[in-house]
Amino acid sequence: MEEKRYAVIDIGSNSIRYQDQSSDAKTGVTTRLGSGLAATGRLDEARMKETVSVIAAMAERAREGGFTPLAYATSAVRDCSNRAEFLNRVYAASGVMPDVLSGEREAEYAFRAAALPGGGLVDIGGASMQLVTGNYRRSFPIGCVRGRDIALFKTGASDCDDGFPAQREAIRRRVRALTLGILPDKACFERCVGVGGTITTLGALALDLTAYDKRIVHGKTLTRAKLEELIGLLLTLGEARRGVPLLKNRHDVILYGAAILAAAMDLLEIKELTVSTRDGLDGYLEAAASGLLPGPDK
Repeated sequence: MEEKRYAVIDIGSNSIRYQDQSSDAKTGVTTRLGSGLAATGRLDEARMKETVSVIAAMAERAREGGFTPLAYATSAVRDCSNRAEFLNRVYAASGVMPDVLSGEREAEYAFRAAALPGGGLVDIGGASMQLVTGNYRRSFPIGCVRGRDIALFKTGASDCDDGFPAQREAIRRRVRALTLGILPDKACFERCVGVGGTITTLGALALDLTAYDKRIVHGKTLTRAKLEELIGLLLTLGEARRGVPLLKNRHDVILYGAAILAAAMDLLEIKELTVSTRDGLDGYLEAAASGLLPGPDK
């Protein structure tokens, strides 16, 4: 019997990504599925429709390439009140029923793919942040998209250029409140890896790249001091962020992701982290290939 080969679709809160067993390359489409979730508790109809269409196209791509398509969903789908409706629409359009990951499983796949021995991991997505060590798995409901929604709601601002210091303080307070009394061992984060689109984008900006190249970004160091410098630069750019190729799909959320990362680094006393382009998508695909996914249909 021929062994199955898999492709995995990551249904994230900011973007939908695809990877199959033919290479380590990832492709993605930004749909902002998690936008508005912090205010309404629901996935937006227009964003659901676009996301379902993207997933169906990726599933078809997988089958055409000889791969069995799998999909998993993270924080936006996990937390929304219309989850069942979304999942049923994905299945009807693509033939794939997404695996809705718990925060602990989401953290685990990223940790397996990217962490350094004995170290900690910070993963910032669109709607959640994962903090992970060898014996600690925790997901917190704040990411670059949800962080933007929270900051705008708390301050009444219109965008990130409208009084960002107050918005940043709202994010800092939320991160502190979410993690109060349940932070992991800070010692583990002396060897810290950072994953997720916010962190890889900041890593590329720190290297002054004009085009994203994972081969250059992977394994590079991002210091807390450099992160602060980047936040200042991004603020100075203002509307010109739209024209920065690296920020094509993140120009309006990158500052919120950076503020979340800064708050986490301060709480955990992280002076620097290693940027990894390997993340939970790699971990999930490797688990699928090894037969380690839970459940009879996974």
